[in-house]
Amino acid sequence: MIEIENLYKAFGSQRVLNGLSLNVKKGETFSILGKSGTGKSVTLKCIVGLLIPDAGDISVDSMRVDVGDRKSLFRIRQMIGFLFQSGALYDSMSVRENLVFNLTRHHRVKHTEARDKAAHYLTLVGLGNFIDRMPSELSGGMRKRAALARALVIEPQILLYDEPTTGLDPITSAEISDLVREMHSKFSITGIVVTHDILCAGIVSDRAGVLKDGVLKYTGTLNELAGIEDEEVKGFFRNPL
Repeated sequence: MIEIENLYKAFGSQRVLNGLSLNVKKGETFSILGKSGTGKSVTLKCIVGLLIPDAGDISVDSMRVDVGDRKSLFRIRQMIGFLFQSGALYDSMSVRENLVFNLTRHHRVKHTEARDKAAHYLTLVGLGNFIDRMPSELSGGMRKRAALARALVIEPQILLYDEPTTGLDPITSAEISDLVREMHSKFSITGIVVTHDILCAGIVSDRAGVLKDGVLKYTGTLNELAGIEDEEVKGFFRNPL
C-alpha cells in the first residue's frame, strides 16, 4: 500500500533522510521509532506531498506521490487521514463542526449527511455525549479522540499519525493506542505511526522500525527489536514513556 525507496531529504546543510526505504502492506500498521529530530515527521510529510524529497520514490496504492500532477496528488490525499501531534482542532468550532467542516470543505459531502456522519464517528470513539462541546472543554485524551474521529470520518484507506500520545499520561496513552488498534481492525486501515512512545508502538504495531542516521536501521516486530544489541534501541525499551 505504501512504498518508499531511497528517500533523501535535507534542509540546507542538514541531511535528515539519507536513503530511507519502507514497504507497508495493506491493512498493516507500522511504527517508526526515533529520537526527536531524526526525520519521523518529515517522512510523513513526504508521503502526503507536503514536502518534496530531494531524491527517492514514494508510491501510495501504486500511485507515485513524488512525480504526480495535482490531480493524482489530490486522489492520494483523499485516501489518507492525518493526525497531527497537537490534534489541530479548530478552537472556534464545536467538535462536530470540526468534522463537518472537513467533510463539506474537502470532500464535498452535503451538510446534513456530514452532520450525521460526524455524530456517528464521534460516537465510535467514545465522544457521543460531547459532540457539541468546544475543543477547549475537552481533556487532552478527548481531544485526541476527536482528532481520530475527524481523520476517520473521511473513511480513509490509510492513516498517518504524528506522535499520537504526546502529552498524555500512561493510562490515557494506552486507551488511545487501544482505540487506534480497534479502529484499524474494524475498518481494515493501513497505518504509519511515528512515535518515541514504546508502549504505544507495542499496542498499535504489526511491525516497527528504528529511524537512525536518516534510514530505518532496524525493522521487525517489537519482540525482535527488543533483542537488538544497540544502545539506542535498548533505550526505548529501558525507558518506556
